[in-house]
Amino acid sequence: MKTIKNLFLMLSIVAASMFGASAANAASCSAGWVNVTGVYEYNVNGTTYGYIYTVPEHSVLPAYTNYFVTYNQNALSQAKLALQNHQTYYLYGDLGTAACPTSGSYRYLGTLTYLYEY
Repeated sequence: MKTIKNLFLMLSIVAASMFGASAANAASCSAGWVNVTGVYEYNVNGTTYGYIYTVPEHSVLPAYTNYFVTYNQNALSQAKLALQNHQTYYLYGDLGTAACPTSGSYRYLGTLTYLYEY
């Protein structure tokens, strides 16, 4: 009986920590580990910005594509290298004007705020 109580206690702690993590990341939208499929860079009146298109890692025929906008030249350069070298990145966006979309072929995840490489 004591092991069942310990099991329930452990499961409740795990569940509480998952809820706490999702609440803490409520201000960002994560694409998870992704493969970069396209980087499009523009220069308008001296301001450089670009779009980074990604698909989920390990997907053979992905059902959707995530994309981010960024004004950071270094992030665009890293994304181009990831595309060229088939590297996997973890990307976060700032949600933009809408919550993280869960439907549609192209899902806008806001302005790129975080880029992490393996």
